[in-house]
Amino acid sequence: MKKLLPVLLLFLSACSTTPGNVSGDKVNKRALSSSEDDFKWVEGLDFDKKSEEKYRADKDEFDFSSSDESAHALVKESLASLPAAKLEEAVSNTNDPLMKINVKCYQGKFDEALKIADDQYSKYKNNTSYWNQLGTCYFLKSDFAKAILFYNKSRDLDAKFIPPVNNLGVVYQRQGKFQKALAAFKLAADLNTFSVTPTYNLAQLYLRFGTVGKALPIFQGLQKRSPKDVEVGSALASANLIKGDYQTAVDIYARFDKATLANPSVGLNYAVALKLLNRPQDAQTVLSNVSGPTTGAMGEYAQRVDKFVRN
Repeated sequence: MKKLLPVLLLFLSACSTTPGNVSGDKVNKRALSSSEDDFKWVEGLDFDKKSEEKYRADKDEFDFSSSDESAHALVKESLASLPAAKLEEAVSNTNDPLMKINVKCYQGKFDEALKIADDQYSKYKNNTSYWNQLGTCYFLKSDFAKAILFYNKSRDLDAKFIPPVNNLGVVYQRQGKFQKALAAFKLAADLNTFSVTPTYNLAQLYLRFGTVGKALPIFQGLQKRSPKDVEVGSALASANLIKGDYQTAVDIYARFDKATLANPSVGLNYAVALKLLNRPQDAQTVLSNVSGPTTGAMGEYAQRVDKFVRN
């Protein structure tokens, strides 16, 4: 986004002098008329103060009440898990500039999103959600310095606004600053115990470092609130898998549809759980339906799972 700076107009008082050899009644009227014509363009300018759009909490929860996403608590608070078709549907069905900025950033259309942000600056410059959306745009662009800057700008307007606090935790986690991420997630969760995303992120961080005892009850509570949320269910299954409760993990995975199980982050762990329950054939069947990257960290994990399941 362009850096918008206030323009300072310096109005200097004009000191007019009248030379002794020129009298007032001899002023060149043609020149005066021409001078006035030079400034007629100002009549088209609009100096009226633009109305500002104040923050509205009800506009920070995405409405998918007419679709399957209505049962997914995480989707209501973030567009991160929506497929491309749903993102296009969301941007086509809204006139809300902030929603458009958010969706277009998740679509990777950063120039379009930032153009909207520039156009809407005067209206939303004191709206905490506006700056949070900008932070998310730059986070998705992997420009973490600007993401942190705009998230903190959002917090300057409202220190109790949860999204930028949670989002700072996401940035810190991506940067490998796990202690700062943990502190941010905890603060966001404490600010509003009804907000799902910070609590979910906190539990995921616990799980990442093997603190299953802290993660498991959080995931269990989230599943009761949103039983159809795939991400919550998958995280709960993973927690049980790490804990050694393979049967519970398998029972959870078995409720997912084929498309969900094709996701490597779900299907690979399901295959491991089945293998650990001495069901190698079922594990191989699940593994054969998994599609996804063959490179990077997930690709390496897929190779290890394949070797474990087939031996």
